[in-house]
Amino acid sequence: MTTIITDSGPHYSGAARMIGEELWLTAYELKGIAGWEVREEGFCKGEFCVPAPEEHMVANGRVNVSALWSKLGWPILHDPRTSSWILGEGAELRARVLDSLEAPDFILPDLSGALHRLSDFRGTKVLLVTWASWCGCREDLATWEKLYQELKDQNFVILAVALDSRGIEAAQEWIDKAKPTYPCLIDVDHRLSELYGMVNVPQAVWIREDGRIRRPTETAGVTDAFRSMDPETFDWPEPARQERERAREIYLDAVRDWVSHGDESDFALDEDVARQRLISVHDDIAMAQACFRLGRFLVAQNQRKEGMRYLERASELHPDSWSIWRQMADLEEVGKSMGGEFWKRVKALGKRKYYEPANIPGMPG
Repeated sequence: MTTIITDSGPHYSGAARMIGEELWLTAYELKGIAGWEVREEGFCKGEFCVPAPEEHMVANGRVNVSALWSKLGWPILHDPRTSSWILGEGAELRARVLDSLEAPDFILPDLSGALHRLSDFRGTKVLLVTWASWCGCREDLATWEKLYQELKDQNFVILAVALDSRGIEAAQEWIDKAKPTYPCLIDVDHRLSELYGMVNVPQAVWIREDGRIRRPTETAGVTDAFRSMDPETFDWPEPARQERERAREIYLDAVRDWVSHGDESDFALDEDVARQRLISVHDDIAMAQACFRLGRFLVAQNQRKEGMRYLERASELHPDSWSIWRQMADLEEVGKSMGGEFWKRVKALGKRKYYEPANIPGMPG
């Protein structure tokens, strides 16, 4: 049995064929697994097409998937031990989708396993915010709950997504503690990082009722004030604590204004400005995300050594992603993501920011 992991999750094929180092699927499987089909104009996924297939790419009703992905310039990875493949999406397509400002859809589970789609919330303003058990922002769930209770009658919802590859095991404690009434979802593959160009937690995206992005990925009301805390006791100096509280209130007030005034809010960006603030995506990032997904999968399959190798490669390819490094550290050893090596890396930033503050008037940092 061959495992093929795409953006829609893992798929299992008994009909896949390996010829040398190439993956071949039937045209039927390729469409069902990855959404690609062979048409007169070439290989197509929805409205996106590449030129007509070359002879060596189609034979006996099968498609050379490795050759197709090579032609696309998209990341493809293979782990022979587990007969697993990752078919990633390319940076150009990711960038094109983000540039449209249509919020990419996704489907993720909550603690009960119930699935939620972003598109289920059309007609409602959505604050999409990330957090993780390996980050102090796990304590912010209660803050978002207070905001939600204040604004929920104004056609507004918060979707809090845990970027936690250890899944429910890691996230449940913090969700149970905060008792949120808004949806809290679990993202073991860091899918949101791929879709929205996220590199840290907490980050947020503002999405209006028609599904269009009003503020792209940005830091969700925190600053680098944490860098002055004691890494052993986690005590905050009073000036740092005050900065943290001020940053949070400025961000929450901006959300309140947007919920009340919609596009008329001073904090709702026009589309040209929103596009200027999009985080750029390049080929190394696309490959890093493919490596992360395969590494996470292998760790879950008890192929820990090989899985960690792919996670390390992901961090090397995308060094700006603290989410990748800290999740890797957490999978290696619970607590390592907030331990001595983390603080050493933060110190090595020098004057560079760990959290780039949200571009909102008055925001400290």
